[in-house]
Amino acid sequence: MVNLQAPRRSSSIGALFTLLASVLLVAFPAAGEPLSDLRTVLQRFQARGSFTVSAALQVNGDSKGVAGARAGSTTFEAETGPAGLMIRVSPAALDAAENEAERKKRNPNNLTPTRTAMAALTLFDVIDALDAAAMLLNDLDGATLIAQTPSTHAGKIATLLRIKVKSTLAGTSSRFVNEPTIELRVWIDSNGLPVAAERDSSYSASILFIKAGNVRKERWELVTAGDRLYVSHNEQEDRASVVGKGIVSSRSVTYVPK
Repeated sequence: MVNLQAPRRSSSIGALFTLLASVLLVAFPAAGEPLSDLRTVLQRFQARGSFTVSAALQVNGDSKGVAGARAGSTTFEAETGPAGLMIRVSPAALDAAENEAERKKRNPNNLTPTRTAMAALTLFDVIDALDAAAMLLNDLDGATLIAQTPSTHAGKIATLLRIKVKSTLAGTSSRFVNEPTIELRVWIDSNGLPVAAERDSSYSASILFIKAGNVRKERWELVTAGDRLYVSHNEQEDRASVVGKGIVSSRSVTYVPK
């Protein structure tokens, strides 16, 4: 006698395994998928329109144990668009910086808070702040996902991505310089938009008994404006050490659209 039920049973088991596999794929997505989704979102922000901000910069630090030697503040405006990037500093700030330089010539112990603040921020810092999407996309190039966990930001539900960033620092192949450790953390809101990011970078080198290192912590609060993802507030702290001596410096910048 031929068993006509066997094929049906085999077909049912196969269908069951197919269904189970589909459920597992939904429950446990591929590790690289969150980074791919984040790249897709960031690529939407082309930052082609004109954009102007006013900025307030504050720096603090300890230089050779002299209190206030690396403290200062200033303000400026930045405008970006089809014509490029322009940074405007007020006449009052320029006069203050010039007067500080003159006083410094007469007495090297005189402090220069305005000049100190101006020197603490680079052109690339401003570029990154005005186009945060491009900054994050650069970090994601060659990056790998460490973990994806539920989190909160500003009291709202968010998803936290921990990402290992590929170092592009030249010279790390040397036996004296260790490969930097860089971790990026990005908070994603319920709409899939990045609302904050942090980056921890650790650098170290040693020659004989001389050791040097630097740990940098950066944080950005992210906001959208049209086709742009920009930084509304940025904080950075550097802790450098050489032969047991340490220098700590920090800065904060707030950007307000005009």
